[in-house]
Amino acid sequence: GIVLVGPNTMGILCTRSRLFATGTHTRPREGSVAFVSQSGNLGVQLIHWAERQGVGVSLFVGSGNEAVVTCSDYLEFLSEDAGSRTIMLYLESMREGRRFFETAKKINRTKPIIVLKGGRTEAGRAASASHTGAMSGEVKIFRAACRQAGLLEARVPSELLDLSAGFSSLPLPRGNRVGIVTLGGGWGVVTSDECNEKGLAVPPLPQEVVNRIGKHLPPFWSRGNPVDLVGTRDPEAPLVAVEELLKWEGIDAVISLGIVGRIEFLRLMNQSIRTVDKNMPAGFLDQTEAMVRDYEEKYIAATAELMEKYAKPVIGVSLVSTSGGTVRSVPGRRYSAVLYETPESAVHVLARMVNYQNILGKEETEYRRQ
Repeated sequence: GIVLVGPNTMGILCTRSRLFATGTHTRPREGSVAFVSQSGNLGVQLIHWAERQGVGVSLFVGSGNEAVVTCSDYLEFLSEDAGSRTIMLYLESMREGRRFFETAKKINRTKPIIVLKGGRTEAGRAASASHTGAMSGEVKIFRAACRQAGLLEARVPSELLDLSAGFSSLPLPRGNRVGIVTLGGGWGVVTSDECNEKGLAVPPLPQEVVNRIGKHLPPFWSRGNPVDLVGTRDPEAPLVAVEELLKWEGIDAVISLGIVGRIEFLRLMNQSIRTVDKNMPAGFLDQTEAMVRDYEEKYIAATAELMEKYAKPVIGVSLVSTSGGTVRSVPGRRYSAVLYETPESAVHVLARMVNYQNILGKEETEYRRQ
């Protein structure tokens, strides 16, 4: 017989097959994130956001009311799909709860599963019943089952997208120790606070690391972690600081703040100069923009190379919102640069990646005891 998706679906999508059978004209780049959504509208919106933010997608299916094929069926398929390495789910309800969690727990050992649960409140449950026609169930039971299966729960759609960007683009951290490189002191302070509040450590740097970084910074720099670049004009300083932190065995991940995104401020300044100075030589301002743009592109490529070399994540925060998106793929590299818009987003994603790594470690320990 014929297997039906839905009903009440916005369609399916498979980037590597160039199949785009959805209700909207959305064309995300090919990647490793698979997305199953019981809401077609929310699903295609997130796929569109993924396209705008550079998140690579392998498959999308709007599962709808799941009259024939259920979320558990899709998960079993994704477990065998080599092109899908991170799985996003939007669920309002589920049938075969035991089968779903047993399947998800097995898959989650090799492919992180990130779940956004709709219908968590009384108002949400009422809306869910009229939307998909299914009962949402008790959210406390759902969350307890997610913890037992090791699934990562997102609270809002934007978090689902942030997590998918990080998990699909970066190596997993081995621990919770964070090195911070910042263009300005204030960002380093708030990022340190966020790290500690999320269970991440910001350890002091050994003197030898301080000395090597200090060769590229003024004598009045912070001489610690966070590494405050104090507006240095040395173009090598940001990458030197990032690599020195990655080299050190006392650091598991690096957060880089404000190195990328300066091009946006330069464009605004040049726009003002063009307005007030009609005698500015033609092409000079364009040349300054080209130089900064080239520097940022090289920095992005270098961080992708360093992640491959040291197998540790470098999570970026752009100085301002940029048109380049969150994920910046680098040709020929295993990992991509990831640039969030705020320090709290970067810290949150890193903390969830550490949490997932801890889950894997706990399961490995339990397996060895058996």
